[in-house]
Amino acid sequence: MEQSNDSAGMDAASRGRCRMLLASAATGLLPLMRAWVDDLDARTIAFIPNASFVERYGFTNRMVAPWWRTQGLHVRVVDLTGRRADVLAQLDGCDMLYVCGGNTFHLMRCLRGAGVVPLIRALVARGVPYVGESAGAVVTAPDIDYIEPMDERREPAATLRRHMAAPAWTPGLGLVDVHIVPHVGGRLLGAPADAILRAHAADPTYIGLRNDEALIVDGGDMRRVRTRSVLSRFM
Repeated sequence: MEQSNDSAGMDAASRGRCRMLLASAATGLLPLMRAWVDDLDARTIAFIPNASFVERYGFTNRMVAPWWRTQGLHVRVVDLTGRRADVLAQLDGCDMLYVCGGNTFHLMRCLRGAGVVPLIRALVARGVPYVGESAGAVVTAPDIDYIEPMDERREPAATLRRHMAAPAWTPGLGLVDVHIVPHVGGRLLGAPADAILRAHAADPTYIGLRNDEALIVDGGDMRRVRTRSVLSRFM
């Protein structure tokens, strides 16, 4: 059963063991992942696709999984709408997490509905690498309301606030203390990204990423890197 305090986030000690790669887009990520994780080919990657299911471009996000398989990676697609015990077992049996892009509010609803929020926090606290693309990066924040100018708050996402002690905000996974703003300068979502950054210009915890950028988190250290993806110029 999902713990009742799943909106609390992770403590400082747990965050000190976190290893995360947070990006705007999947294009160009594989070389970064290989450089970041030495034994990538030996790991089983849990690929969580649910954010993409409600977006018209979601098919392109999901194509990452079969592409990586052709590159020799062991990818296990974990649909959060499956039987809860199976979902928990599939995630617990993996040693790397990949959360693909799409709608952040739908993704958080699925994470809570599947009861996997405490498990994901526990895995990340143990040092299991977490890779988040777009919505998968946004959802690591303490809260996700800030992304509403970019992502439609779909009606089912209202269940996120049900029975919450603090209904004025929608909690994220709370894996980091920063708020990722993806797609800065992008052709498709650059305008809402810029609007979010302007609205929070006085807050240094809001970090904008272009489509060819990612943020690597190793414990308390964070560094911005480039993916050098040519495709990102057209997104």
